[in-house]
Amino acid sequence: MKIKKLLFATCLLLGIGVYAQETYPPDEVIVGTFIGKTIPLRDFATAENNPTMGVTELKIVPNESRYNAKVNEDALPLGMDPLLQKVAGGIHSYALEENFIGASSSESGFVPPDPTGAVGPNHYVHAVNSIVKIFSKTGTLLVGPVSLGTFLGIGSNSGDPIVLYDQLADRWFVSEFGSSNNSLAIGVSETGDPTGAYNVYQYSFTSFPDYPHYSVWPDAYYLTANIGATNKVYAVERDVMLAGGPNPKIVGFPLPGGVQNSNTVLSPEPANLLGTTYPANVPGYVTYLQDDGWSGVSFDHLNVWEIVLDWNTTSNSTISAPLEIATAPFNSVFAPFGTGDVQQPGTSQKIDMIGGVISFAANYRSFGSHNSWLITFNTDIDNNDTSGIRWIELRNDSTTPWSIYQEGTYAPADGQSRFMGSAAMDAAGNIGLGFNIASGTLPVGIKYTGRFNGDPLGQMTVAETEIIPGNGVQTFTNRFGDYSHLTMDPDNFTFWHTAEYFSSNNNWRTRIASFSLSGGFANDVGVSNIVTPESGTLTNAETVEITIRNYGTDTQTSIPLELWVDGNLVASETFSGNIPSNGTVNYTFAQTVDLSTQGQTYSIMAKTVLVGDEFVGNDAFTKEVINYYANDIGVTAITAPESGEGLGMEAVTVTIENFGTATQSNFDVAYSINGGTPVTENVAGPLNGGESTSYTFNTLGDFSTPGAYLVTATTLLAADSDVSNNTLSATVVNYDCSSDSNNTVMPIGPDAGTITESTITFTSDVLINDVNLTLDINHTYDGDLTIKLVGPDGTEVILADNVGGSGDDFSDTTFDDEAALSIQDGNPPFDGTFRPMGNLSDFDGTSTLGDWTLSILDNANQDGGTLNYWSLQLCGAEPLGLPENYTESSDLMVLSEGNNQFEVQLLNTNITDRLTLTVTNMLGQTLVSYRLDNDGTGYKYNLDMSYVSAGVYFVRLGNKNVSKIKRIIVK
Repeated sequence: MKIKKLLFATCLLLGIGVYAQETYPPDEVIVGTFIGKTIPLRDFATAENNPTMGVTELKIVPNESRYNAKVNEDALPLGMDPLLQKVAGGIHSYALEENFIGASSSESGFVPPDPTGAVGPNHYVHAVNSIVKIFSKTGTLLVGPVSLGTFLGIGSNSGDPIVLYDQLADRWFVSEFGSSNNSLAIGVSETGDPTGAYNVYQYSFTSFPDYPHYSVWPDAYYLTANIGATNKVYAVERDVMLAGGPNPKIVGFPLPGGVQNSNTVLSPEPANLLGTTYPANVPGYVTYLQDDGWSGVSFDHLNVWEIVLDWNTTSNSTISAPLEIATAPFNSVFAPFGTGDVQQPGTSQKIDMIGGVISFAANYRSFGSHNSWLITFNTDIDNNDTSGIRWIELRNDSTTPWSIYQEGTYAPADGQSRFMGSAAMDAAGNIGLGFNIASGTLPVGIKYTGRFNGDPLGQMTVAETEIIPGNGVQTFTNRFGDYSHLTMDPDNFTFWHTAEYFSSNNNWRTRIASFSLSGGFANDVGVSNIVTPESGTLTNAETVEITIRNYGTDTQTSIPLELWVDGNLVASETFSGNIPSNGTVNYTFAQTVDLSTQGQTYSIMAKTVLVGDEFVGNDAFTKEVINYYANDIGVTAITAPESGEGLGMEAVTVTIENFGTATQSNFDVAYSINGGTPVTENVAGPLNGGESTSYTFNTLGDFSTPGAYLVTATTLLAADSDVSNNTLSATVVNYDCSSDSNNTVMPIGPDAGTITESTITFTSDVLINDVNLTLDINHTYDGDLTIKLVGPDGTEVILADNVGGSGDDFSDTTFDDEAALSIQDGNPPFDGTFRPMGNLSDFDGTSTLGDWTLSILDNANQDGGTLNYWSLQLCGAEPLGLPENYTESSDLMVLSEGNNQFEVQLLNTNITDRLTLTVTNMLGQTLVSYRLDNDGTGYKYNLDMSYVSAGVYFVRLGNKNVSKIKRIIVK
């Protein structure tokens, strides 16, 4: 094997934890093409900025990612993520060290930006799709923006840049897609100056290498990419590239024993070295999550492979069989790709969070006693597309293979999604985690958290700190982020993070921020945790135990302490022992506290008051504890039956939670339908405090008549101390489906621009819940066609556009939102059921009444064909409690403000009467009633529907003389 000469590397004698296993040879060797050496990057022309660029001018970068589908609906977890950290950390962090704008959509011209960046001794190099910029470490722009395609000599900007700083060689690494099909271009700096010249190489692959992730490692630059339908990992010949050699190789390996979800992006992740120390002869490491929601995976786990390279004889290189490391259950599956996952305020357009992938980068650091490897990925914490960040620290040593040292899911219970996480570990073992945060009430912003070495395992203990709030939304595409990138300063203690946000509507920016968890102060102590008491049955004499941390560099002794309860000082005491730098001790106050009132929430604060403390922001820690009732249960969910077609006598299933502390047995629970006679049954139990159980009633409910049913379930515990949480209601709808077809044969094309339209008319007026369409087309070049369905109200949904290439026909092709395979992933003649390119759910809540038009546009000359027939199935339910001749009022406007907030407007100065605003559900039950006066311009009301169940509702504004009605959908 070739002997490596590594600058600035100290090879530890710590072993690498190799375990006996089967190995496999490489299956591919690619030789790179040397494009040449660039002029200094600082001498390239600055790319033009277009500050007035609109959304129609932004180029949406294509993505080969596919729909991340759940195959096994019984996959764990069935409910909430079992590792949820519901409360954010309480340790106040130091102020951000640097925080500045990276790049903007007006500079790039692309969506999404795919932000990446790396920090060296004196520079921060930042890239987004199409451009690269170089900053000083105080945020001064030194170079750029420069076109990546121009800089790398490839003449194109196809996206997915990656920037790395190779701390072992003091060099810079910049990559993006290459100029030829299925290629990657890589530039490696000639010196440690990132503004200087680069040697540039291009590598061609058998398929398009989408979503590349690289890492720095002693024996190679490792690469994973979403290449076709294969699991692959590559090792790039680092030494040759560092030397500017002509023919560097890439060795490709399969990932044996790995299961891929054929419906999602493939994204294994190589280990990326932090620092300059590593075990002697350390192999390369690659990991990939395995979700039991995928076909062929029986339990949630990580796979870890080891790669041993021989650059002299590449055929001697090997990759191991996977080490399977079981994790706590997780759900990596979000909404179908292209529909978006995270709601935004004031728009129906969602943005993607990227599920089923390991986040970039998977950072590795070697310590004297062990090696640590950080893995992060997005997880659906509630099976409702709310995202948290699952983070895992793996450890190995000279005798022990990789295993989980700690794992957690960071998802404070505030309704926000946290996603696009990226984590690293400093030289003291402290972890920094940067991420995006967003919801239907919060524009996407950027934050970070972290934890100190020695803090409670599985917890991010540092308080969330805002890097930048969002100040806008994106309304024209779901594409967002794809990457964020947190990396380490060569000082080994400063974290640098970059990610995307919106500075205004449809204008993205990236932010670059640095922070540290070790502030470097000599005198700095604080309370880092309140260990006890915990919520439960509490008394009038509870002991309070705390953890004190020395954040400073000097040993501390005799530390004064204060204890507060609900804003009142209850004790002043002193810890008299010693705490070394970065050390912790536990201390129990002699003074007890009275927390004896049942049902009350208490706020406990403990703080240090050290004279001369150089940073008082982390002195105090606050914890809320609840003195729970002993007897308190309630219904928290009605899980069956679900709304659907063809319901009859159905089982009713509810979830019951014990909110109290006492175990409950033999208690009654009841349900009723539409306020009818309750069905009461007994639950045997036992149900322990804090636990939930699912109960299915023996008596079936009658849902056989199409329409909406209000199901109300309640617990009937005789000694229940809090009846406010006993009862829950849900609407179940038995949808009625109608189908019709048009069998008239019509020509398609062959002239470019020819539109074929065929109509089916429905005479019923029903609110739509589901739309399915089947068609049969003969055509000799499917890729020429754009096929869409147009509803009576003008709503359009693209079924297929430029799919199938030169293939022929659509043979009995059915379009259904619930199909497992998208039409883009199918092959002609597309016989079967497919998800359309658009969403047929866009018709939900509209009326069936009127003409439905199938529109087929032939975009090219020569090839032509015929529409043989098509059929349309519309499912829905007629609303109850409304007049038979109900029609919507065009002048009554209900404007969505996002997050199920609406503004009701009737802008009419001719009506002067006082009008009553009512909101009713499909059962005709009134939820809101409010009297409005004309303010001179009309009638206006801010309507909050965030508290109601998803479904269709009716807004009526009127009196005995006037009646205006509008239908709204609550999601």
